[in-house]
Amino acid sequence: MTERAELIKEIDRLPARYVAQVLGFAECLRQKAQEERGDDHAGYKAMAEDAEREREAREWCGACFRPASGR
Repeated sequence: MTERAELIKEIDRLPARYVAQVLGFAECLRQKAQEERGDDHAGYKAMAEDAEREREAREWCGACFRPASGR
């Protein structure tokens, strides 16, 4: 049984008065995941806007992937 199926089974076993708490916790986790994605996006954007970092990355890629001379 998948974790999702197990979770649904456990929720179905809960007394009705606790279902709202589970729903609230699930919403909290969803918001946390959304914030983490937003933080990642902001970090990647800031990294791409950092000209010095981009220059270093291009130099590194060029040095690593340039064909070896004399072959």
